[in-house]
Amino acid sequence: MQLRQIRDLVCGTAVSGLVLLSGCSSSSNPGTSPGLLSNVLTVPGISSTTTYSFDLGAYDPASNKYYVTDRTNKSIDVVDLNNGMTVSQFKPGFTGCAGEERLTPLVAVGAGVQNVPIATCASTAAGVFPALTVVNDQSGPDGVDVVTVTGLVNPGNYLYAGDVGNVFILNRATGALVKKLATLTPTLRADEGCYDPVDQIYAIATPGAANPYMTFIDATTQLIIAHVIMDQPVGTPSAGLEACVFDAKTGVAGAGVFYVNNDGSAAFGNGEIDGIPAAAIIALKPGSAATQVQFTTLAGRTMWSLMTGINGLCDPTGIALGPGTDIGAMCRQGVGLQLTFQILNRTTGAVVTSINAGGGDQITYDAGSNNWFLATSRWTPSGISCGGGSAACPLTPMLTVVNGSSRTVSARALSGNNSHSVFTGGGFVFSPFTNGPSATAGGVGFPNGGIAVFFTQ
Repeated sequence: MQLRQIRDLVCGTAVSGLVLLSGCSSSSNPGTSPGLLSNVLTVPGISSTTTYSFDLGAYDPASNKYYVTDRTNKSIDVVDLNNGMTVSQFKPGFTGCAGEERLTPLVAVGAGVQNVPIATCASTAAGVFPALTVVNDQSGPDGVDVVTVTGLVNPGNYLYAGDVGNVFILNRATGALVKKLATLTPTLRADEGCYDPVDQIYAIATPGAANPYMTFIDATTQLIIAHVIMDQPVGTPSAGLEACVFDAKTGVAGAGVFYVNNDGSAAFGNGEIDGIPAAAIIALKPGSAATQVQFTTLAGRTMWSLMTGINGLCDPTGIALGPGTDIGAMCRQGVGLQLTFQILNRTTGAVVTSINAGGGDQITYDAGSNNWFLATSRWTPSGISCGGGSAACPLTPMLTVVNGSSRTVSARALSGNNSHSVFTGGGFVFSPFTNGPSATAGGVGFPNGGIAVFFTQ
């Protein structure tokens, strides 16, 4: 269905329970509006009684498909934009929801048996014997990325997905498992990644390790080059690692930089963006799965503080490149602090602006519409953080739209419970959500888990 046809259908139909803060266009203007709801997709195996546990998504312009990881079904959910947005699934053997079995109600989490599968993807109430508690760092799949390899060695189209203790390499068309690469920590997830198409290197973070690290993979050989331990200084682990993004800079081999959000170091306790030069990783080749190096020893590394702005705090999650020299970081501050989205100059690292628009996870910039789209699942009407929400301060999850030119919020549209994931492609914005609504986490108008589809413009 064409964009205009879908827009006419949506604008001519009352959408129960939804408040769209960016309205429909008039008949004289056949365009759509950023953040206008287009559709809600049903995911196989998900219903009002089956929790949809998902993580991050990615879009492949070559095949015109959107991919998102699904822990409930132990799959990657595939939305085919060429076929009416039908949803299919790749199931190569992911871990799914897992956690720890407490031996008695008095034993703290961490003292039980790791990686116990939890079929419902829902935490049981405290005190239940034996209690099964979902542990995020022991569950997968997590991040997924589109990886295209050119040249004579392993050319082709792949998906790289993080799972517990492994990085899965899949055939992008069929979902068939090509290879699994073990990380340093077999009971902890490889989480969020990014791809350098110039040097054909893939990077992914393991944030739950005692000393969080990045794993770098040569996409041509499909072998690990090295693990970069993100201690600053050595022996002082980071507070955790989040999303990363690759900036090609001039496009010359070895000139680019991997930027990763770091929850905190000894220098910047409440958030920073760390820059890892591609040249420093290339210098480690061929390396091996056993190779470990310290971030502080890498030539040309950078550390940019995210402690400036409205609060002087950030605790960053999502990251993406924007127009010109802009790079954006989603902040998810603690209770009582203003939620922010920070835009930095990726040449100097200086904070350009802090916008009251944070409180989520994944972010993306859509060049076609010149809009940032933020999955602000922890947004509140006041713009002040309530953490994960409470009865006294319930969340109002939003798809937040920030104009790339003015760097201001141009629209907010209600989204579903836990809608922390977002990606754009084919003129649409995809944002999965879990079952709702929730009295504390919001999601009014989105009763079942699924994938909300909005317009980019």
